[in-house]
Formats: sequence, C-alpha cells, structure tokens
Amino acid sequence: MQTGLSVLTGALAGNAAKPKGAAALDQALAKDHDGSIFGRIGDFLGNAGAGPGAAILGHVLGKKQDPVAAAIGRETGLSPQQSSSLLVTLAPLMMGALGQLKQQQGLDATGVAGALAGERRQIEQSAPGGLAGLLSLVGGAGGASGLLGKLMEFLKGLFGKKS
Repeated sequence: MQTGLSVLTGALAGNAAKPKGAAALDQALAKDHDGSIFGRIGDFLGNAGAGPGAAILGHVLGKKQDPVAAAIGRETGLSPQQSSSLLVTLAPLMMGALGQLKQQQGLDATGVAGALAGERRQIEQSAPGGLAGLLSLVGGAGGASGLLGKLMEFLKGLFGKKS
C-alpha cells in the first residue's frame, strides 16, 4: 500500500506542478473527491473495481499505467495485475484524502500542488532505492506534510496491519 500511495503521490505532484494540471486536479477535488468516500469505505472496498479508480489512473498516469504497475510488482513482489488492482483501489482513497485536505485547509489549486510537492519531497528523502526509481518513472518535480502517513495509518487500521 505504501509503495502504491507513494507512486500516486509522486504522479499527482508531477501533474500538479504544471498550472493546467494543478487547476484540473483542484477542479476534480472540488467536484468529485470531497472525502466522503471514507464515510462509505465498506461499500467502496467491497466493489472497488467498479469505482472511479481506473478513470483516476487514466488521468494521473495515462500511458504509464502498465509500466508503473509492473514496476510496483517488481518492487513489492505483486503481479502486475495485483499492482494494477491495488492502484485502482488506492487512487480514489488518495483523491478523497486530498479532497479533505483541500476543504480543511481551504487550499486552492496552488495550495494543493504545494502540498503534494512537499509530500513528494518527504517520500524522496526517505525512499529506498527501488521506490526512488518508481517516482522517477511517474515524473514530476519535487505541505501535505504527513498526508501519506495519515492515509497509511487509516488503511492500516482498516486492514488491521502494523505495516
């Protein structure tokens, strides 16, 4: 989960580093990703494949989806299909967390982009070699200090795992 969330964070940060990408992300958060997904998490997880994850990945990763899923698989030991399924599940959760952050902190497009850039810098500073390579695969430059950590803690609690 941490690898998938880190890669999604890096990809979102890369997209949001451009003004047009930041505006598109801000608009998506305002329109479709307000964090309400966490109020219906059981329903979402029970049918995540039918949710918005694939569409989100199409916007965030584009043609890099398959190479990213394969690279995550190599890094984690998952098959490319398992990695892809994981990303489809994590993408709406990540967007929901960003939507909550946007609302709670009153962030605009520039604020969301800055938060993602800060989160990406944290990931890069603590990333093991393989994860750093994955982040370079999704591109972008690089806050939501702790956004990834908060989402990871939520997911760990949800799945009852320590790591």
